[in-house]
Amino acid sequence: MAVTQLKTDKFDEAINEKGKLVVIDFFATWCGPCKVLSPVVEQASEEFSDVAFYKVDIDEEMELAQKYQVMSVPTLLLLKEGEIVNKSVGSIPIERLRDLIRESK
Repeated sequence: MAVTQLKTDKFDEAINEKGKLVVIDFFATWCGPCKVLSPVVEQASEEFSDVAFYKVDIDEEMELAQKYQVMSVPTLLLLKEGEIVNKSVGSIPIERLRDLIRESK
């Protein structure tokens, strides 16, 4: 499954999928650690077909970044039915992302 870029108008619909874990990568195009994390998130999206993966550009969607108190990028939020169940700030290896997903299901 691919990682889809998410805009404010589709955000609530995306994070409220019934019973589905949603991983959101808050990133910025100018952010070095974000560029390191991006392929990790892509790899996880291929491994976990039962999880929805999205990216949010904090420069384009400032309101979402503020709403979810994203102070640093990259920030990963893991949500279930609209509620945050896990969070990670900074670049992480694939093993850690796999663990976060498994813990959050």
